[in-house]
Amino acid sequence: MTVGTNEFSSCPYAEEYQPPIWKSYLYQLQQEAPRPKRIICPREVENRPKYYGREFHGIISREQADQLLGGAEGAYILRESQRQPGCYTLALRFGNQTLNYRLFYDGKHFVGEKRFESIHDLVTDGLITLYIETKASEYISKMTTNPIYEHIGYATLLREKVSRRLSRSKNESRKASVTSEEHHPAVEKDEFFKIK
Repeated sequence: MTVGTNEFSSCPYAEEYQPPIWKSYLYQLQQEAPRPKRIICPREVENRPKYYGREFHGIISREQADQLLGGAEGAYILRESQRQPGCYTLALRFGNQTLNYRLFYDGKHFVGEKRFESIHDLVTDGLITLYIETKASEYISKMTTNPIYEHIGYATLLREKVSRRLSRSKNESRKASVTSEEHHPAVEKDEFFKIK
């Protein structure tokens, strides 16, 4: 192989490939997403779990949480559930409404499958995800139905390689069937394929 070339150089798609526009669009949306705004509790809360900070407000209702958030996009607090003591909730302001998520902790913070070192990281990721889903749902559906790999040389080369292997294996199986017929000359060809 000479310097400056690679195995994709001869592929017609390799030079045509341009990164999809949606990558830069999603990055732009990520930058535009609301920033987390921690609402600190002004009083010391008894029985605050050691893994929560000053954004923990103790046992308060959803309505009280909504008032504390004050309509500020990206604002959040942590609270203990009134309905289920011992269960903790993240109250997050997004899209002109307060969203409540049950919080879990197993050494890392999580509300779903993704785990985070800090509540701040969890909220940052959540706000970005919510914002992108709100603004770019059409782009996201296109990303999942139209993979970019079809446009680059690797997929084409792989497809050609698989086709060659399949055609070789078909030829080899034909040779094997001809050989097996030669070993059984007394059996008529039609009888060989009859179902008994």
